[in-house]
Amino acid sequence: MQSTFSSSSFERKKSKSNGGTNRGKIQITADILCLSTVAIKKTHIMYKANLSYEQVNYYLTDLLNNELLSQHILENGVVFRTSEKGREYLKHYTRLMDLVKEREKENQKQGLAQIERSKEENYIFQY
Repeated sequence: MQSTFSSSSFERKKSKSNGGTNRGKIQITADILCLSTVAIKKTHIMYKANLSYEQVNYYLTDLLNNELLSQHILENGVVFRTSEKGREYLKHYTRLMDLVKEREKENQKQGLAQIERSKEENYIFQY
């Protein structure tokens, strides 16, 4: 099965990209799984996902224990890959984020419509 996620499409998350809030466990997990769709070393995950040494160890242990990630020992070191279960997690995460973004757009449109109505009402009351 070919993955629809690639580490090359992964963009390092800046604090402004999620409204200035810190990332939660679900988002960090998705970030790591997205990066690991190709074999990747721990230090590369740490830097690309913007995690501390302690954080990357915590998340990798958790993801390995929950079988979302697999570990492979190669001649040049240890690499991690997203498992089938991890790819399922990414599919559901992506679907959920799409729903959230869609809802935010709808709310924004409703907010703009209310502002326009308010402007029209104020204009009518002025004359």
